[in-house]
Amino acid sequence: MFTWLNKQGVRSDRGFEVQFTGRFSAEYREGGKVVILNVEDGGGIPSIILNPLESFTHWSDGTVIPKEKRVQMFQNFKEAMEFQGLKMVVESPMSWDEIMNHKGGWVET
Repeated sequence: MFTWLNKQGVRSDRGFEVQFTGRFSAEYREGGKVVILNVEDGGGIPSIILNPLESFTHWSDGTVIPKEKRVQMFQNFKEAMEFQGLKMVVESPMSWDEIMNHKGGWVET
């Protein structure tokens, strides 16, 4: 379940938050750590474009995020967008199923 932090952010009862911090940036927060995300407006439809090959690879302190955790964070972000009435557009040669099944493109850690 989600609750609104403000007009640009939400908190999940599962312990993470997503906050838009600028026109092309958002933060994913969990357990006192932050991931800074580059996002793009969906161009006329209520959506956010996110490149999975560049997202959720490192916490802002430089710590590498394990692949299994990245997949969960990506799913969490998607659910937070849906709660806000936004569609998440994945800008990648990979399908959503490939991302969720750990296939293709992500750097191994």
